[in-house]
Amino acid sequence: MKIISDYLKANMPLPQYLPYARFLLDADLSHTSKLLYTLLLDRATLSQKNNWADSQDCIYVVYPLSNLAKDLGCCVSSVTRSFAELEKAELAERVRSGFSKPSHILLKVPHTVQNCAV
Repeated sequence: MKIISDYLKANMPLPQYLPYARFLLDADLSHTSKLLYTLLLDRATLSQKNNWADSQDCIYVVYPLSNLAKDLGCCVSSVTRSFAELEKAELAERVRSGFSKPSHILLKVPHTVQNCAV
């Protein structure tokens, strides 16, 4: 029998992980929507480093629906439904960036959440 995992030890580096916002635990959202937000939040850290900001200094993410569906392991219609759920909860906004170009995705953070520097 081949062992595919080992116990985490003090000197072991952690595997790559996504920043799961704590407020999502209590949010009335589907699991797919929570995972979508988490994936977008991770991508937003790259946007911050690359200074991808609009004219109002809001960080935006470019992540085509087909890529999101592939990374989440679901279909494009599930991603679209999850986006609608995030927009209804006022956690995300999609801004069209031109014909046949992916939208700019603006993430929002609830006012009750304290922001922390990563």
